[in-house]
Parts: sequence; structure tokens; C-alpha cells
Amino acid sequence: MAAPSYRFMFFAACVLAATAGALAVVYHGRWQDASAEVEKRSEVNPFAISLTKARDREYTFTVENYGYTYRGTSGNLIDDAVLAFGAWEKHILFFLDDYVNATGTRDRVFVDVGANTGQYVLFMAPRVKAVHAIEPFPPVLKALHANLKLNPFTNVTVHEVGLGEREATIPFFEPADDAHQAGGSFRGEGHEGHGQKRGADLRVVPGDALLAGTGPIGVMKIDIEGYEEAALKGLRKTLETHRPLVVLEVSTAPAGTIGSLEQLKALFPDRYECFVLAESEKQFVNGRYEVNEFAPTAAAFFKAGGQRNLVIVPAEHAAKMPRRRSN
Repeated sequence: MAAPSYRFMFFAACVLAATAGALAVVYHGRWQDASAEVEKRSEVNPFAISLTKARDREYTFTVENYGYTYRGTSGNLIDDAVLAFGAWEKHILFFLDDYVNATGTRDRVFVDVGANTGQYVLFMAPRVKAVHAIEPFPPVLKALHANLKLNPFTNVTVHEVGLGEREATIPFFEPADDAHQAGGSFRGEGHEGHGQKRGADLRVVPGDALLAGTGPIGVMKIDIEGYEEAALKGLRKTLETHRPLVVLEVSTAPAGTIGSLEQLKALFPDRYECFVLAESEKQFVNGRYEVNEFAPTAAAFFKAGGQRNLVIVPAEHAAKMPRRRSN
């Protein structure tokens, strides 16, 4: 039998290698095109689902995610995110979980100011000693209580009030669109995009009085659509006593009243440091977060306006605070 031609074998190997290389180039190009298309699409943004009202009808649903049961209604911004991605603001939930683990504060209290339908409350209940949920708006309170009944948690206390600098009964501006039930506020200014309407007068109290005897408090979340300055002024003693980490959604003028980093820092006791959560639509899907120094971008943020989720951490915990989740 004749020996194989090594010249022929070499030629065949070159042809195969060239073919494989060409295929790799073609499919890599297709992968890049597909990735670019994904980047341009808006499906990962819950606003695209809820605010465009793309469904022919809305419906209720119940899901079990991250250690709790949640019932919602499609067509609502938060509920659509839960239905599509498992949670609303998943990256912040994961950050809070990582923080209490990293700092050894699972045995402390979580306070949710602006609890809404209970996403944060339900997520944190099995992860901390106790939860205090603060929410004044009756329609979302009804959903909050209903969600609590679906779960076995016995460590949650609901306070049906808002937080302010002093006790009062003041107008609450309701979201006119059912898609954005989280958009209600005690400030009527600057929320025209949410179609707010003046609703009933609701009660606000100072957090210092409401939370007296509660503690120790390890973490707070404050998301109250522009009324955060008044709430923080009424929480001053609580912040000084317990020194919790605060995840704070800050709204600039006209929706809010905090206009500079200096004004923000003055609302907290000494030795608190300010960070900002990076923003990405993909965070709703994968839960990855990144926590950056706020000072370098603070002036630009307050000048441009809008809303940002900030992380205000006591200096004694800053070194242990997780800065990113990539898995």
C-alpha cells in the first residue's frame, strides 16, 4: 500500500484550518451583531413593559422568589419587574443582603421608609432580626398586608404613616396612572410626568418618635419621591444612635429639596460617607451592582437633576461594605 503524501496531508490540514477560521469569523460577526441588537433593545427595562400598556389585558399572579411569596398585578411597574425578572431593583436587594452579611448586622433591624407593596420588606424579613415597614398610601398598604399574609414571617411591623420633620396631616399626591403606584409623594412639585393628582390628607410623624425603642437598626431604605429631606430631619436622633447604612433615593429640584452634596451631608451625623449605585438596565435581570464614590459626580448630578440611588454608610462600616457583585 502506497504511503500517504505528506504534501497532500499538509494541504488538507491548511484547507480545514482556513475553513474553520472563516467560520469562526462569520459566527463571531453574527455574535457581535446579535449582542449589539440586544444592547439596543429595551425589553430589560420594566418601563417598556408597563408604561406602554402592550398587553391586551392585565392579570394577577403569584410567584415564589428569593425566599418569599409575592402576589402582584401586571401593568404595574414594580409587579411587572417581579414577574419578568424575579424582583424589583434586584441589584439593591442583593447589595443589602451582601452588606448585612459582610458587616455582621443580620441580627439588627431593617427599616423600609416607603415600603410600597412589600418587595424590600419580604426580601429582608428572613435576612435580619426584624423589619419595620413605613407606608402611608392606602392602596399599596392593602397589597402590602396581602403579601405579608402569604408568608410565614412574624418579624414584620407595619406603620401606616409617612415620615416627616414633625407630626402633621398633609396632602398626599397620588399617582394617576396605575402603572406607577410607587410614584405617590407628599410633594406635588416636579412629578407631573407621573400624572399625580391631589389625594387625601395623610399623617406624617418624625421617625425618631416612631422608632423610639426599636433597634438596634442596621439598615434603612428611604424611597419617598422627593420628601426625603423632611424625613431625614425627623430621623436625626435615630441616625445618631444606631448609625445604620441608608440606601436613599434622592430627587433633585423641583421634585425634591436636596440641592447639593453639602446639603445632603448635613442631614446625616458626622463620619458618614456617600456613595452612589451605578445604573444599568441589565441590573434588573442579573442583580449585579457597583457602588462608587459619589463626590466626583455629585455636582453634575445636582446640576442636571433627576433621581439617583445613593448609599450613605457610617465610616466604621465603609471598609467592609461590598462594592460590587459580578456573579
